[in-house]
Parts: sequence; C-alpha cells; structure tokens
Amino acid sequence: MKKIFALFFFIILIISCNVAVFSANAQTEASLYSYYGNNMLFKQNDDAVFAGTASAGSEISLILCNSKGETVAESKTVTLSDGTFSLKFTSPAGSFEEYTVTLAEDGKVFTELSGVVFGELWLAGGQSNMQMSLISSKTGYQMALENKRGSDALRFFHVPYLGGVYKGNENNYPASPLTDYECNVGWYKGSDTKVFELSAVGYYFAENLIKELNMPVGVLNANMGGTSIITWLSRETIESTPDVLADCKIDNRYIPFESWNESNVNFSLDMTCNFNKITAPLKNFRLSGMIWYQGEADITWAYGRYSRAFNALQNSYSKYFNYNGTLPIVFTQLASYSYGHPTVLQNTNVEFSHIQQQSPNTRALTSIYDVPLDYDIVSHAIHPICKKEVGDKMAYAALGLVYKKHTPYTAATPQKTEVKGNSIYITFRDVGDKLVADGEILNGFSICGSNGIYVSAKAQIVSADTVKVFSNSVKSPLSVAYAYSQANIHANLFASKNGQKLLAVSPFVTDLSLNRHHFINDWWTTCDFEKTWHCHSNENSGFYNTWEAANGALSFRKSEIDSGNAMYIKANGTNSFAISPKFIYEANGTAFYFEDLDLNWSDYKTLSFKVKVKSENPVQFNGLSIFINENLWVAPGIKDAQLVGFTIPADGNAHTITLDLNRLYPFANAAATPYKSDILDCVFKAEFNFTGTGTSGTELCFDEVSFGTEALNFSASDSSEKPNFFEKIKAFFISLYTKIILFFQNLFK
Repeated sequence: MKKIFALFFFIILIISCNVAVFSANAQTEASLYSYYGNNMLFKQNDDAVFAGTASAGSEISLILCNSKGETVAESKTVTLSDGTFSLKFTSPAGSFEEYTVTLAEDGKVFTELSGVVFGELWLAGGQSNMQMSLISSKTGYQMALENKRGSDALRFFHVPYLGGVYKGNENNYPASPLTDYECNVGWYKGSDTKVFELSAVGYYFAENLIKELNMPVGVLNANMGGTSIITWLSRETIESTPDVLADCKIDNRYIPFESWNESNVNFSLDMTCNFNKITAPLKNFRLSGMIWYQGEADITWAYGRYSRAFNALQNSYSKYFNYNGTLPIVFTQLASYSYGHPTVLQNTNVEFSHIQQQSPNTRALTSIYDVPLDYDIVSHAIHPICKKEVGDKMAYAALGLVYKKHTPYTAATPQKTEVKGNSIYITFRDVGDKLVADGEILNGFSICGSNGIYVSAKAQIVSADTVKVFSNSVKSPLSVAYAYSQANIHANLFASKNGQKLLAVSPFVTDLSLNRHHFINDWWTTCDFEKTWHCHSNENSGFYNTWEAANGALSFRKSEIDSGNAMYIKANGTNSFAISPKFIYEANGTAFYFEDLDLNWSDYKTLSFKVKVKSENPVQFNGLSIFINENLWVAPGIKDAQLVGFTIPADGNAHTITLDLNRLYPFANAAATPYKSDILDCVFKAEFNFTGTGTSGTELCFDEVSFGTEALNFSASDSSEKPNFFEKIKAFFISLYTKIILFFQNLFK
C-alpha cells in the first residue's frame, strides 16, 4: 500500500512541477529580439547566435532538436547586468530538415521556435531596384495571376517600409544603431503570400541557389529606395575612414552625434540613417555574402568617391557580421536610364568595373545592359520590371565567387591594351572559353586619339580573349570605349563557356584621362535598327523609329555595303525624297529631344556615309541640311569641292560621301562665308536630301554614318565651282541674316 501511495505522490509531484513550469513560462519577462521567429534560417556550419532580454543574472539555456526530437545542440549563458543575453552554438550542415529551438530562463521555457532550418544566408542590400517587390516585377506579377508561390526552402526576413517605426513614428531615425526593431518584422517561407513583398532580385537569386546548392537559402531583405550608400554606413565606419568622412562633409551629409535630430534627418542622403535603423539589428546573423544593387542616388559623384564608400561598406560589414575574412559581395551595374547628363550612367558603370578589379577574389560584378528595359507607368523607366534576369545573373556570380561552381563569375573587363598601327588590341580577363558576339558584327565600340574626341569604331574578335578596334577616322588611336551609352541594348560582346553565353562584357574606357568628348553610341548612325530604345524618366519611354523618310519608304535588312543591316529607301511616287535620323519625339503636343542622343557635333570635322544606288538611273545627293534651330540650317561642303551635292552613279558599287563640317554654308549657299563646326553644339535636325533622275522609281541602300575628327584641307581657289556676282550678293544677305540668328541664339542660351 505504501508503494502505491509513494508512486501516486510522485506522479502528483511531477504534474505539479510541470504546471509550475508552464505557469512560470507565462510570467517570465525573458524574450528574444523580434528578428527571431518560426521558419527562420541560420547560416550552416557557423555560429547560430540567439540574443534577447531577461532578468539580470538569470541563466538562459537553449536546446536544438531535430525533426525526430533528438537533441542536436545545447548552450547556456548568464544574463548581463543590463538585462541582455547572447548565446550561441555551432549550426549543423545545411539541409531541408526542420528543427525546433527551445529557450528557458532559470529552467522555465519562454520561447519555442519551430520550422528552423540551416543553409546559406544572404543580405539583400541597396535601393529601389533591389527593393522592387516580386509582385512589381514582370514575372512575379504573372506568378500572382497564376496563384503560384516560391519554395518552402526559401526563407526571408521582412523589414517594413522605412525600417518600420522608431519611437512610434516611421519617420524617426535613431542617432545610434538599434539593437532591435520595434514591430512588424518577421520570417516567412517562399510559399507564403508574403513572398510577393520580397525583393524580386532577392527572390530569383535565392531560388537559383536553392536549386544549385540543394539546400535552403535565406534572404535578409534590408534595402530602401532612393538611398545613398553613405546612409548604409555606420558612424564608426565613416568617422574612422578619413576620405569617406571628407566626402560626407562635402555634401553636408555629416552630422555630429550631438547635433542629430531623430525627427529631422533625410533617410535618403544623411549618413548612417539606414544602417542604424535597418541593418544594425541584424548584427547577430552570420552571412554567406551580400548582394548589392545601389548607386542611382550617388550617380553624380566624381570618379573615385563611390569606390571609397564601397570599400568602407565591405570592410565594415565583414567585421560587423563577424565574417571570417572579407565578406563576399555580388553587385550589379545600373540599368539604362537618362540622368540628365549623357555620360553619368556610363561613368558610374565603368567605375563599378574598377571596384570589382580592386578585390577580384571577394567581389563579383554583373553587367545588365543586355537585360530588357521593360517597365510600367507606376515604376517608370528607372525601374525596369525585368528583375528575374538580374537575380539570375547575381546567382550565377555568387555560385562562382562563393561556392566555386564555375569560372568566370564576374563580367569580363580589359586586362591590357596594345596599339598596333591604327588599331588598338584589347585583351580581356574572365572570358571563359572565349569571347563571342551576339550577332554577326560587334556593336558598341568607339575610339579616340590624343584629342580625346571619340568616334564610332569597328571591332573584330581576333583570338579567344582579344578584340581589335579601329577606325579610318583615327590614325593614331590611344583609347577605346565600349557600351558607352545610356541605352546599351545593342552592345553585344559576351564571355562564353561550352558554347553558351555568360555575362556581357562590362562597359569600359581604357584611358579615363582622354575624356573631352565621348561618342555615346548613337544607334541611328549604324543604320542597322528600325527602332531603338530611348531612355526617359516618364511614360513616354520605349522603342521609337531611328529614322524617318519624307516621300519615301524605309526598310532595314541585310546590307549590300558592309556587314550587318542597312537602311533601304524607296521613293514614293516622286523624284525628290529625304531621310532624317529621329532626334525628337512628341508627347501631348510638346516636342522633346531623345535624352540618350549626343547632339553636340561641334568637335567633329567630317561626316561620312555610304550609299549604293539600287535603281537603274543615277541619284543626285542634294546635300545634308543640318538645322541649328527652326530658322537656320547649314549644309556642309563635299570633300575636295565647294559643292554641297554629289551625283551618285548607278554602277552597282557602294560610294562613300564625305562632308566637311568645317565648311558649313548657310542655307546651302556655297557663295556665302562658311561657318566652322563649333556652331553645331546642339543640332536640332539633320536631313539627307536626294533626287532621282529616272522615271522608273528610285531605290538606295544607305549605311554607316560616321564622324571624323581630322579637319580637311580645302581652298576655294582649288574648286572649279565659282560663284557669280548675283550669288555673291545673295550670299552677303544670307550671311548677315545668319549672324543675326546666331547672335540671338547665343544670347538666350
């Protein structure tokens, strides 16, 4: 009887203890920080750190159990006097197995997390093009329409807009790094509806890694649109890096700690705002690497400044997240867009390639000028909605850089250059098996001599890693630029492996000191494309005709003059016709210049084009009308002649016509005093004029407009065309009228 009573008493005691434990659990003040939760992911084979608050001096214990309920890891610590605790264990190898984590204070359970996995963890940082949600992307929107979701193996940490509230207001920004978020953060699976709020680039990046690594991948989604890189740096980093500190002070973005006003700072531009509020609380996570899509906010910075800030970002994050070595960063160049000046985008992307070369073993660069420029009215052209392509490229780079799955893992860049005669040979690094052109001919190259004035150039792949670049207009070349345009969808040089294209070759300039005038690859000059994308900041962006014809029909097909395509013109029932490159578009009754065109011709001395008569009779070229404004146009003289026109024979051959831009006759009057090319600082319109000489119709093949920088030697006394007295009188009044127009034009510039 005593044994039965003793057993009964023991059972009652156990039940009482358990009741006491769960009762105590309800009363304990211990808690984890808000960035821990069910379904979270920790980096495999690294420290898994847990932190929070509890009663000072209390013991915090942790147990990690696998899906079978077996204990895998344990850890203990004592809460500090300030009421905080931190403990850790070594995480298991990555797998799809879900674990449970139980934490207790003085033996009393206060938190139990379920669905915890271990794999690879990446920080997705940057501004709006990284922030753009999956639902806002082209393919993500289609996923939502089809009610599709991501993988359960994708785990992501969501931070609300502006980093959430601080002291009850999302527009407040702390002076010091936060330890935790106030509210509304959480972990989610890729199969949750919340996935549509995840960064689209981050989503596709992670899904690629899951497939290739065969394990879960996590994304810390910490980014914010419109933000400068200095807002993502800590105060400690900025103040301990003299050149970055000086740069911050230049723009009045340095704020002394004692002057910080939490409710009156600019989160887009002011130092450390987003680090303190968004990045800092993530300190206890161990990262596999970082993907970075940022730079639009800093695009007007002088060369070198972004490099300094980027170096500070990588070095400081390596230490902050306790990475063993230098934290790998995969970053992308910026998408095509007009930023108000025709060269700022190109210069930024060139600097990005140099940033990668400074630390090639810890950085991978992806070029994205070959990605479609689709966008919608909500996001505008600065935010292309084709984000899958960007995420895929960054995943490819990460798989090579961090996981050693392949080489190369970064966009190819020039390794050395060599001048031979009138050509420059460029040898590239990171080409894979060999360089390839996506098409029959290479596009996107320009070249210059000592004057620093670039002109379009031809290019040929001459070996697996070398390209020859040349132009008949530059006899002693010194520098080459590639993909130097605000809309580089036609630049087409790629690395390749096993017959497959890899990343597009990075935009580059081989000698940055030669920068007087860059040829920004005006695609109308190639005569290859019926339509070309033009970058703008509004809903009028898109594909527009590159040329237009008056009294003629245009078509684009295989060239009979040179490689690639050419433009064919067929007169429409009249002997006179004209063709013009499109410089202007109209929207709502207002005319606008296409912003990705270079209409400053003042540094060019010649303009040449090739033409072949396709019909039976000769065709008269009546001159090129270059409009300075709506009221004034000039016509350049033909090379070696005072005439502005030329008869093109119907002999089945291609003919090159070279025009002298240093002899610009007002209104095509060859008796008037000619002007030099310096008046062509803003060309309004250019019109090539022709007249057919037969009755059976006229057809031309027109190709390869090119500029030259060498002035032609010409003396009017050498010309057989002498103006008579009446032409001289007419020319006098034309010259006077022209001077008056130019005077008022310059007055109101």
